[in-house]
Amino acid sequence: MRRIWIGVTALAVVAVACTGGGTSTTTTATAVDTESHDPVTLTVTGEWTGRECEQWKTVFDGFTEQYSWATVEPLCNINDDKLIARINAGNPPDVAQSFGVDNVGLFCNTGAWTDLQGYIDGPDGLDTAATFPPSVLTYTSFDGKQCALPFMTDAFGLYYNTDYFEKAGIAEPPTTTDELTEDAKALTTFNDDGTVAVAGFVPATTYYCCSSTVLNMAYMFGASYLDDGEAAAFASDPAWAELLQWQHDLIAEVYGDGDFQTGADKLAEFIAGSGGEWAGQQDFIKGRVAMAIDGEWRNAFIADADPDLPYDTAPLPASPSAPDQLGGGPVGGTVLAIPNGAPNPAEAWLLLKYLATDTDTLVYMANNVNNVPTTYEALESPDLELPEQFGTFMDVFQHDRSGWAPTTPIGLDIQTYIGNFVEKWQAGKSTDLQGGLQEAADQTDQALAQASI
Repeated sequence: MRRIWIGVTALAVVAVACTGGGTSTTTTATAVDTESHDPVTLTVTGEWTGRECEQWKTVFDGFTEQYSWATVEPLCNINDDKLIARINAGNPPDVAQSFGVDNVGLFCNTGAWTDLQGYIDGPDGLDTAATFPPSVLTYTSFDGKQCALPFMTDAFGLYYNTDYFEKAGIAEPPTTTDELTEDAKALTTFNDDGTVAVAGFVPATTYYCCSSTVLNMAYMFGASYLDDGEAAAFASDPAWAELLQWQHDLIAEVYGDGDFQTGADKLAEFIAGSGGEWAGQQDFIKGRVAMAIDGEWRNAFIADADPDLPYDTAPLPASPSAPDQLGGGPVGGTVLAIPNGAPNPAEAWLLLKYLATDTDTLVYMANNVNNVPTTYEALESPDLELPEQFGTFMDVFQHDRSGWAPTTPIGLDIQTYIGNFVEKWQAGKSTDLQGGLQEAADQTDQALAQASI
């Protein structure tokens, strides 16, 4: 599944808080009598659409076979805003599945989602540490509360065209950001008029939604979003300045023959001619770019559009100042929750736990939508049928440095203000690096303060 992260509107979140949601509290779970249970219909909403919706709807048969008293009614195309509207209208589903990994902290903080710890520790509980790799806990919990569990995930790595590498005499993918710059320069070619024909690597956050994002590049440098006091770290953590100076220098060296503004302008022109991200005209598939950061789902798109494309994958390179980052990457994906006011919360927990842990279900979805399965057992299943290049993303998911941006009560806005500055910086519209980082930190701190009122 392709990922498009969106922020929930502030109005919707305020509405949840005003309708009795408040800060999430732990639920005390009691055992469900599964032997003599009255019939129950459990509603589960998901964001899946099209082919993926139809595939997702088939995964509930195993649950209803196990619990014969249960009927599951799956509803597709319900995004986070629609979910909030259902909660506010007093019509929440029993289980909600969301692509909005950035919204976990926001939903947990407002009480829109139930703290699951009581169920996890209860009679129908779950050993999360033995079930899920540690990266899962970085994006399914907030402030000590486990408000969600995973259902498949995305992991990010480097895709590279092996034919281009061979022609350029490059034997291995880059493992450091310095090597990434060197390889990008060797792989970039220009047309006779000076425009970019093939980009070695595009380090701009305006290039596709899920490629060289702030999140992905921050990982390579080990840049922290928050300091120990939970204030924004954009100005205080030197990794952010290092990252943006590296980006600036790569643009100048690779695309501007040493001049940054020339390189920025040429890169902007190249990006303007990019093909659609979710189609066969995407730049890596069409050979317009030699290396690209992308999610594991790109393997499925390549198989559909050009199964003969010569490519391989590798973990993201790491800055020489953050070598421990090598091998990991950003990891975050679909989450499952019990919304505030769910009509059958105890039975909903059984369904949520089933979806999050059933190996056959996770393997089926992994094989069909090419997302990373999220339990240790599913990762080792002999029934996985994934391309060889997919192994990179399985390894990234299990790396001890992998994770997502921190879950906070401001949701996606933990990335918004730094993203706004980076977009101006990479275009040459802002030249005050430390001043811009400080402004992004101040704006983020203000948003965090307002969210705690």
